[in-house]
Amino acid sequence: MAWSKESRQSRGYGAAWDRVRKVVMQRDGGLCQVCLKAGRYGVIAYAVDHIVSKAKCAALRWSDARTDDPSNLQAICAPCHEVKTEAEQGKTKRERVAFGQDGWPSVSASDS
Repeated sequence: MAWSKESRQSRGYGAAWDRVRKVVMQRDGGLCQVCLKAGRYGVIAYAVDHIVSKAKCAALRWSDARTDDPSNLQAICAPCHEVKTEAEQGKTKRERVAFGQDGWPSVSASDS
């Protein structure tokens, strides 16, 4: 995916986003919620993700406040975020997130 040429603020990630991101990371204990739901514990999140994507929220005509409400946000690790984003874009993987013997995620999927 190509990087957007728009500024972070124009895409809705300004000071208000920084505040809600902090709240969500604290609420989720800095742990990937996708991994937790799959029974993988202790995987550190690097980002806060919209559960219902911003594009889908726009199509559903959700308000910005509803889109960025903490109930629509979750802490997520990089491998889970990549898989989720690709799925939202209609891409598929033969394998999802692989986990090493140390319990840390690693992406070892191939495009199908």
